[in-house]
Amino acid sequence: MEQSFKMNENSILATTNPFLLSLMIAIFVLVGIICVRTYRNTNDFAKSVKLYIPSMIVLNIIIIVTSQLDLLLVIGGDFCGFFAMVFASNYYFYH
Repeated sequence: MEQSFKMNENSILATTNPFLLSLMIAIFVLVGIICVRTYRNTNDFAKSVKLYIPSMIVLNIIIIVTSQLDLLLVIGGDFCGFFAMVFASNYYFYH
């Protein structure tokens, strides 16, 4: 039972520019870290999330309109920024 996995040339990842995808993820990670740094002395992660969600929505609209990236990829970038925010918040909690 040997399976061969082939890349579909019509898939979302095959048709997306990798530079745009990397740039989008870097932007979301940067915004997540900025949201955590804003409230770094309070040790309150909820404030960072409340700041991240509106900025994420605005960035989603801007990225979808300007770069024509698929909504599924943009939501994945949102999660990357959120996880970066979690790890940065953990760092500021212990330092």
